Amino acid sequence: MLSPPAARRVQFSVAVALLAAPLLAGEPDFCIAGTVLNAATGEPLRHAAVTIPQSAAFTDAAGAFRFCNLPAGAYYANAEKPGFVAAGSRVAVGPSREDVVLRLDPFSVIAGRVEDAAGEPLQYALIQALSASVAEGRRKVRVASAVSTDDRGVYRLAGLHPGRYYLRAAGWDGATPDPDANEAFAPIYFGGASELASATPVTVEPGRDLRADFSVSLRTAYRIRGAIAGFSPGRTATIELLGAGQEPSAAPAALDAATGVFQVGDVVPGSYILRATQGDGRERVRGELPLQVVGDVKGVVLPLVGGVALKGIVRMAADSGPAAPSPPNCAIRLSPVEVWISEETELAAATEPNGEFHIEGVLTGRYRIGMDCANGYISAARFGETDLLAGDEFTIPPGVAPPPLEAVLASDGGALDVTASTDGEPGPAWVILLPGSGYELHTRIARLNANLNFSEVAPGDYQAYAWTGPPEAFEYANPDARQAWAGRAVSIHIGPRDRQNVALKIAAGEDP
Repeated sequence: MLSPPAARRVQFSVAVALLAAPLLAGEPDFCIAGTVLNAATGEPLRHAAVTIPQSAAFTDAAGAFRFCNLPAGAYYANAEKPGFVAAGSRVAVGPSREDVVLRLDPFSVIAGRVEDAAGEPLQYALIQALSASVAEGRRKVRVASAVSTDDRGVYRLAGLHPGRYYLRAAGWDGATPDPDANEAFAPIYFGGASELASATPVTVEPGRDLRADFSVSLRTAYRIRGAIAGFSPGRTATIELLGAGQEPSAAPAALDAATGVFQVGDVVPGSYILRATQGDGRERVRGELPLQVVGDVKGVVLPLVGGVALKGIVRMAADSGPAAPSPPNCAIRLSPVEVWISEETELAAATEPNGEFHIEGVLTGRYRIGMDCANGYISAARFGETDLLAGDEFTIPPGVAPPPLEAVLASDGGALDVTASTDGEPGPAWVILLPGSGYELHTRIARLNANLNFSEVAPGDYQAYAWTGPPEAFEYANPDARQAWAGRAVSIHIGPRDRQNVALKIAAGEDP
C-alpha cells in the first residue's frame, strides 16, 4: 500500500497525463509523399534512397515514397541512387505534401581514343576532365576525373556530373610505356589548344555519352635531376613542373624523402618553372627555378626559402579637398595567379589608421592584388617598377625582401545610381562596372535588389552589365567573354564628383 505522499504523486502524474492526452491527440500528423524520376527520361526510379532528417526509405517500383506521422515544419527531402547525381528539395508541411517530385540527373560518360601522329594507339596516356569555376571574373579549374588509356589507346571517364568540362591529354600516367623510348608528348586539350586560355569546353548532357579522340605528337623526352637545398628530411614535400600558362605538367617526379634528391622524367623540350614546396602553414617554404629544357638537365640546385612580409601603404591624394581627409580604409587581397585550383589560399590585410598594411608569410610566386577602399578609389599603385593599375599581377622573388606596395587613394570619385529590370519588372540582379581604361582595380561589382548605388567610382568611361544567376556567370576578365556579352552593355561616363543614373536591362546569366 502506497504512503500518502507517494499516492499524491501518482494521482498528480495521472492528472497531468489526462490533461496532456487531449493535446497530444489533437496534434495533427502530416505526410510527405512523392516520386523520384530520372531527369533525362522522366521514368520513375525504383529503389532510390530517400531521406528526411527523421527517417529514410526506398522508392517502390513506381518510384514512390511516403513519410507520415510528421509534425508541421520545414523538411529537406534528399534522394540518391547509384549512377545518378543526388538531389533534394525543401518541403514545408502543415498541411501534408503529396506531390513532391525529385528528379535525379544520370551520370555521364566521356570516352575516346588516343593515338600518335602515325595513328598508332597510345597506352598509359593520362586523360583529365577539368571542371571550371569563375572567381573574380577569371576561370579556375580543378581535375574532376582522370583515367589512363588501355592497350588499345581507349579511355573512359565515367560517373561525370552533367556540365561543361575541358578535356586534356596531360602526358604519361606515371611512366613511359617503353622506358627505352624516351618519348613523351606535350599536354594538349580536346580541339587542339595547347593552353587552357584558348581551349574550348565540351558540354556533357545528363545520361549521354560523349566521344572525344586525341591525336598527339611524340617528341624526344628528357630528365631533370637535382637536389633541394634547405630540405628537411621526413617532412612532406612536393615537386612540380609548371609549363605554359603555369599549368602543371604530368611529367613524373621522384623525390628522396631522406636527402631531397629528385628526378623529373618524360619532359618534352620547352620553358618551365620547377617548384618545390615543403611544410605547412607558417612553416611552409618554397623554391622556384625557371628552366629551359632542350636536353637532359643535371645538377639543379633548388633552394627553399620561407615566406616574406609584403608591406605597403595607402596615402590620401594631395588634392583630396578642403575638408580634412579621413584615413584610408582599405581591404587588401593577395591571391595566386595560377588558374589551377590548389591549396593556395587568399591572403588578406586591412590598412592601419596611418594607411600602412602588411601581409605575412607570402611565398615566392606570381600574385594578383585587390584593393577595396570604403572612402575613395585607387588613383595610383606601384610595386617596385610595376604599375598595378596597368596590370594587377606581380612577382614575389625568392630569398629577398620585396619592395613596398605604394598606392594613392583619391576621394573625388563620382556616384552612380542603378536600377535594373526584366520586361519592366525590377531586379534582383548582379551589376558590374567595367572600366574602359582596363584598370582592373577600378572594376566594381555588387548585388542589386530594387536599386543600387556605387560611390567613389573612379572618373572615366565604363561598360555596365546586369544579369541574373550566380555572380560567376560572367567571366569578365576574359576578353572573349566580354566580347560575347558586348550587346548587353550600357556605356557610361562618370566625371569627378559627378552623379549619374542608369537603367539596365537584366540579361539571363549562365552557369560557368
